[in-house]
Amino acid sequence: MLKWKIKNRKGQDFHRFKIGSFVFLVCISTFLSVSCASLLPPERRVYPKNPIQLPEGMDIHRWMEFKKKQFPDHLQSHSPYGVVYKIRYFRQKKTNFGSFISCSAYIRQMQGNTIELIELGSLVNYSDYHKSVSRFNKGGDIGPMNETERTEILLPCIEEFLTQT
Repeated sequence: MLKWKIKNRKGQDFHRFKIGSFVFLVCISTFLSVSCASLLPPERRVYPKNPIQLPEGMDIHRWMEFKKKQFPDHLQSHSPYGVVYKIRYFRQKKTNFGSFISCSAYIRQMQGNTIELIELGSLVNYSDYHKSVSRFNKGGDIGPMNETERTEILLPCIEEFLTQT
């Protein structure tokens, strides 16, 4: 450990751990025990009911336009590729603490008028959903962290986005 000496009022030397070293160790141990080890593998971050049939006569672009009109304040989307959309949907129901739950996904069109949702993520936003607009374009989605979060937070959010009319 890195130490540094300081003198007390009587001129005696004593050692203290550097605060930076301590903070670094706490951050690393927290990061390893909470953030990395509990992320679900990519195959658990896909929508279990893939592929999804779009309504008759709709392709992914018309369907996304319909969804944007349906959720003008709760849906953010952009198309990084031709038939792929990245979405973030904020649930209309707040948590017991008054926070918003959002879910994100890449939606890509498959053969015909079917789509699939991949790279699902969820986030509990402890403020107003309007404040997360800038994070959406930067990426950084994470989650679900475990099977419970997948079942209780992520999948209900995706279901609400897909079935809400």
